[in-house]
Amino acid sequence: MMIFVLLLFILSGFGFVVQDFIPSIDWAWHARIFIVPVIFFACAISLPYPVMLLFAFATGFVWDALNHVSLQFPDVARVAIEVGAVPPGAGAPFGFTIFLYGLLGSLMHGIRPLFRRGRWELPVLMTGAGTFLLLTLDYVFINFRRGGFHFPLEVWHHIGATAVLSMIVAPFVFLLINWLAKISGYSIRYEGLSRRRWSLPK
Repeated sequence: MMIFVLLLFILSGFGFVVQDFIPSIDWAWHARIFIVPVIFFACAISLPYPVMLLFAFATGFVWDALNHVSLQFPDVARVAIEVGAVPPGAGAPFGFTIFLYGLLGSLMHGIRPLFRRGRWELPVLMTGAGTFLLLTLDYVFINFRRGGFHFPLEVWHHIGATAVLSMIVAPFVFLLINWLAKISGYSIRYEGLSRRRWSLPK
């Protein structure tokens, strides 16, 4: 298991590097694939709960360390600032992302028994929902700190489009983690992601 955890830490670090090079899609309300949360949710559903909490702390800490100069989620912040929803510099405090990842990772971990039986459809949907909640809760906290709640439609379009894009790539991340589990000898049982044989009724 230690080798598998180490590989996931390397994968998460690679995700932080790749995240900065993923372009936003202008016609989709400046949305882009949010690869870091997708990797975290895949790790959360693949690991025991204490290890998941360790990943939540590490992922949230690194994310805050890299982005706390401005805002935790620069894409959401930029769209919100452009429509006048929040002033620059009104982001959540350092460490808030750790709490969000711990909370959402716990929700993902709740469907781990289903995932281990080979059902991956709900985890993919939960990845999209988790990304949506991650961005939404951060934006709600931004509104709380500014002393007023304003929810322009453009921000919701951006958050929804980002969640959908992240959900689309989730199966590929699950497959990658499945491959890492195989080469490290860790058993997850991703039967739902493997090729199934279908028989026609006679």
